[in-house]
Amino acid sequence: MSMHLHRSNQTKVLRSAAVSRCKYCGVPVEWFDRHDGMRIPLTCEFPTRCIPARMRWHVDRGVAYPGHDTSSQYCRIPHPAVCPATDHPDLPPPLQDVVRRLAIRMRTGIDNGTFIPPPVETETETDAESPGPDQVQHVRHVINCHGSLRIGPGPIEELQCIARDSHTEQRCENGICDLTEGRWELTSINPDHATGRQGQQILDLTGGSIWAWHLTDFTVVRRWWAQRCHAHFGTDEPDHVANEFVPFHPLRHDAHVLTQRPDGYDLPGVSDGRHDIRCGPEERVKCATPTCSNSTVTSPHKGWLCWQCEKLQQRRERTHRRWNQLLPDDQPG
Repeated sequence: MSMHLHRSNQTKVLRSAAVSRCKYCGVPVEWFDRHDGMRIPLTCEFPTRCIPARMRWHVDRGVAYPGHDTSSQYCRIPHPAVCPATDHPDLPPPLQDVVRRLAIRMRTGIDNGTFIPPPVETETETDAESPGPDQVQHVRHVINCHGSLRIGPGPIEELQCIARDSHTEQRCENGICDLTEGRWELTSINPDHATGRQGQQILDLTGGSIWAWHLTDFTVVRRWWAQRCHAHFGTDEPDHVANEFVPFHPLRHDAHVLTQRPDGYDLPGVSDGRHDIRCGPEERVKCATPTCSNSTVTSPHKGWLCWQCEKLQQRRERTHRRWNQLLPDDQPG
């Protein structure tokens, strides 16, 4: 028996080859090619009236698009938005019930031995030094390197030098942020990178511009691009970890687009009326975790945790809450 794709289909992926299960909860999902060339796991169809507009997706000729199809009363949801293996504090009541049912199904599969969740991640040295896409925090600042936009793993004041310290043979504890070397400016988004309906939504939301940290000098751009502190820039010391900057793309990094100028980066000005921007406090505040060497130039609250330790703490708290909620009484009768 031979199978053929319809000539109007925009994707070459067979539905039978695109069905899988979430490795975190075991729920069946369908993978679809997105309008921007990426892929997305979607759930089955739900009534559109019960789904928030920001979570609605529809499939047209095998390709997934954000929003709902006006000719249908049903839409699909990205599976990560309702995956019971993570927390969803802002879901409406109908979707909270869906997540609860999926959580019971996941727990039943674990108890019956039909589903084995992935091992609990530990904070290894590699994880701590080279954050992956699930480890980076919500606040990520974009820097403008003479027209090339790069996005880091966190705010600019928490960017850490990646060079190897010759004395400790560990990663340098210095930051790379120097507030005298740049300023916040509105930067245009390349319209060629914001294609499709999602790209048009981003352009409409931002007016085609975002706030980025603009570097003023070519030598400064080279230092930030290399992610080196002043002491290690231009030296022969090797990198202890890989560079953490990645090219900014409005579709992949839409959650980190800044539409308002960040506050707290301008210090009181001098008598001539202009701002005297300095490099911050002389001593950096270290993370409250004893074994962590990350630090910040801001003045955080007592017991401040860096984004890596905070992510680990939140993961542990979510796991604790999740297993407390999935009690035997919640099992279906």
